[in-house]
Amino acid sequence: MTIRVVILWIHVLCGVVWVGACATFILAAAALAAEPNESYAFALRSAPRINRLCVPMAVAIPITGIGNLLFATQARGSALPAEFLGILAAKVGLLAVMALGLLGAWRAAVILKGQSAMGATESRCEVDVRRIMASYGLIVGAGIAALGLGLWLSGT
Repeated sequence: MTIRVVILWIHVLCGVVWVGACATFILAAAALAAEPNESYAFALRSAPRINRLCVPMAVAIPITGIGNLLFATQARGSALPAEFLGILAAKVGLLAVMALGLLGAWRAAVILKGQSAMGATESRCEVDVRRIMASYGLIVGAGIAALGLGLWLSGT
């Protein structure tokens, strides 16, 4: 196995883990939505852990992406097609959206923890859990699009 293949797989696995972790949270939180106390307890325990898991993924994806770009440039003799560059630009934009989603989820989890410590009302905590879910939903949507573009990119 060459270093090129290893870097490509690390890149893909980071994206899959990030999207998968966020999607799992959304499904579990949706399943617990009918029981607010369980939903808040779940979000308080799992959102900070998921966020801490996703930060290294968010750092590794652009690093491995640059490595993949260098390998692609080398393989094509420094002449990348316009379609390739367009797809690459879209992937960079989607990564920015995912990073903003992670920042939003992080902030919402911190606010939820503070609200919980101060004994906030159920409706206020529910808003924070929904913000986390929306942020993770943004990550999942952008991540699926980025993974799809990555498949398309591999064919150009």
